[in-house]
Amino acid sequence: MSDRTIQDRIIFHDALGVMEVDWSDWTFTTEAEVNEFYDEIDRKAVATGKRWYFLVNYVGCVISPAIWPRFAERGKYANITYGLGTVRIGASAATRDAIRQRAKGEMFRANIFESRDQAMLALGEMRKRREVLGGIPSGDTAEVYLRVEDIHLNFGGVKALTGVGFEVNRGEVSSIIGPNGAGKSSMLNVISGFYRPSRGRIIFEGRDRTQLPTHAVARLGFARTFQNIALFKGMTTLDNIMTGRSWKMKGNVLTDALYWGYAQKEEIKHREHVERIIDFLEIEAIRKTQVGRLPYGLQKRVELARALAMEPKVLLLDEPMAGMNVEEKEDMVRFILDVNEQWGTTIVLIEHDMGVVMDISNYVVVLDHGAMIAEGTPDEIRADPVVIRAYLGQG
Repeated sequence: MSDRTIQDRIIFHDALGVMEVDWSDWTFTTEAEVNEFYDEIDRKAVATGKRWYFLVNYVGCVISPAIWPRFAERGKYANITYGLGTVRIGASAATRDAIRQRAKGEMFRANIFESRDQAMLALGEMRKRREVLGGIPSGDTAEVYLRVEDIHLNFGGVKALTGVGFEVNRGEVSSIIGPNGAGKSSMLNVISGFYRPSRGRIIFEGRDRTQLPTHAVARLGFARTFQNIALFKGMTTLDNIMTGRSWKMKGNVLTDALYWGYAQKEEIKHREHVERIIDFLEIEAIRKTQVGRLPYGLQKRVELARALAMEPKVLLLDEPMAGMNVEEKEDMVRFILDVNEQWGTTIVLIEHDMGVVMDISNYVVVLDHGAMIAEGTPDEIRADPVVIRAYLGQG
């Protein structure tokens, strides 16, 4: 054990928005030692009143296998509560394997690098994406970004939504849950502008956008995926994703038909952006494959890629993991977390897998028969007797 104290090993780089945790040459053998270090991390992070990018140095660090569950539990809490993104350097082979196994089970990105320079470069990319794509500005806490006020939605005599209202903070993952027929997809359709509410307002970035048509809502920075896959099955993966760039392309019938000059440069520029998304979602091998020939899980990933091609500020996901096997679901969750963490995208999610919802959500809204019956953190929702009755049909 080094002579350096725990306090010496928690370093704030204010100009970069980075909180460095230096575990180099430190040995954890008991849960008490884990708790002591993380208690100090919590104390210092709370005192700043801000969220941070974490740089964690594992060089020479030894963690007893018996205490990994507690170590991972405290790390997950710190990342969710205070973090904007985490990179790790210098982990031994055993530590790398342990982190990657945890990452697979807990559905987060391991982000392990060999050198400090590589890690700092990755943090710089996280910051740039967050700033460019409208995530939490450096040094700011989450703010109310999207507000749904007293939404009513009627289809003739059928009341799909009644007085639903909630808030979504910038840069967070919010989930909408509820039994079948609760009005979840209807709520997402209202947020996306596909449905116009009978009453109520949608406030985005401080402005009322309730009456805007769907294409105008998309231009504000909203993109979505669908419960039932809505892709062009005869087109390739690349061409499907390119359709997500169409609203950003400038041109006319003549230049586009000739594919010459400005039109050619325009398409090349947008294709480069799409290729980055393909790399990000690890679908390089199917970029030229017709979507209709792909398995269901990959089609879902292509649909996510098309939504990301719109460079959304708010990403609306309608049951993105429905019908997937366990491996496909784990992959999709990791990508969603990475979009949120590295790109700073605000996410509103509908999902029936409660394990996923409770693991990745900052806030949960519960609907039942078109009305909101609860809202709060995952822990609050998990213990809410009204929610339990709605799902179990009791009382």
